[in-house]
Amino acid sequence: MKTTEYIKTKIDKLPKGYVFTYNDFLSEPTNREAIIKALNRMAIAGKIAKLSKGKFYKAENTVFGKLQPNQFSIN
Repeated sequence: MKTTEYIKTKIDKLPKGYVFTYNDFLSEPTNREAIIKALNRMAIAGKIAKLSKGKFYKAENTVFGKLQPNQFSIN
């Protein structure tokens, strides 16, 4: 399975508003740089949202726009 497909399937299983980093995807033996690049490409494409450097979240889309994650999940 390609790195992008692997990341996409794992993100689809995550709940909305969940904050994650590239370290959450290192369980399968893949290249760390490839994971970082794939996450950044998904953020640019709008599939996930970037919270800060190295932190991403699965945004919930509403009529008012994208919701930010819960403040307690941001560390």
